[in-house]
Amino acid sequence: MRKTLWMILFIVFLGAALATSNAAQQQPQDNRYRVAILPFDDGSIKHWWGNDWDVGKGVADELLTELFKMNSFRLVEREQIERIIQEQNFGQKGRVDPKTAAKVGKILGVQYLIMGKVTEFTTDSESSSFNVKGYNLGLQTNTARVAIDARLIDTKTAEIKAAVTGVGEKKQNSLSVGVKYNSMRFGSDEFKKTNLGMALRDAVASVAQQITEQAYRGSKIPGVAPATEGQDADVYGDKVYITIGSNQGVKPGMTFEVQRVVRVVKDPSTGAVIDHITEPIAIITVAEVKERSATCTITTQLSTKLKIAAKDRVVLKKND
Repeated sequence: MRKTLWMILFIVFLGAALATSNAAQQQPQDNRYRVAILPFDDGSIKHWWGNDWDVGKGVADELLTELFKMNSFRLVEREQIERIIQEQNFGQKGRVDPKTAAKVGKILGVQYLIMGKVTEFTTDSESSSFNVKGYNLGLQTNTARVAIDARLIDTKTAEIKAAVTGVGEKKQNSLSVGVKYNSMRFGSDEFKKTNLGMALRDAVASVAQQITEQAYRGSKIPGVAPATEGQDADVYGDKVYITIGSNQGVKPGMTFEVQRVVRVVKDPSTGAVIDHITEPIAIITVAEVKERSATCTITTQLSTKLKIAAKDRVVLKKND
């Protein structure tokens, strides 16, 4: 009886071990690079925002968030990076030196380190006045501009694998007074709605896209599925704006076919959509990519009757 009990326990244990082993083998391998982002240097000239804003650290946080959304890297938390820097007693100069930074990267166990400088972080206002039916009205033009230089450092060799620049600019005309940035918290929802917040987002998105492309050098980016289909969002002149972007793997130079859905085929029994009948309208080529959209140009007009309109389908050409 005792032997039978031990035999049953052994079989149960062996089965559990084999199941765990098989599950581990079936787990997909994560081929994304492990990356850490150091606080950026603040090299912008106009320090009007007050003592509460650490722009360099804030930009690094924004870049971390953007890369996390892209899902193309395994990222190290900021707190872990700061703890290593403090433990190793690195000063500001040590953090921006590639060789010293590479040492930090090795301690963190990352393949690449991202570091850089905020070269411009400004907002300017220009006022003008005009007369409307005897009333003098004032118009204020607010322009925000952010520029970021970033480098991708190989922690094994301390070599700079990529050096990129991201720029964002937002301009707005208003009859109201300027925004009081010194009353806001950097990175808050209130800040993100301002011209400066939107310019920062565009600059960071550009850096994130370029860094990702340079890190993988044209190979398939893990975690970013190539775009195959989307919807046309807007048309202005010869520019076509589509609702898929870098988050879906869209890159400059990709070509899409714009199609008009002329009939929806449904299952007569269930009413479920089983197919779409389409007519080709044009071939478009991606010129500029943002996080969730892309700007394209019309390269070939396929239809003499149909013109591109909102809600038309865009489908990736097979040769891409």
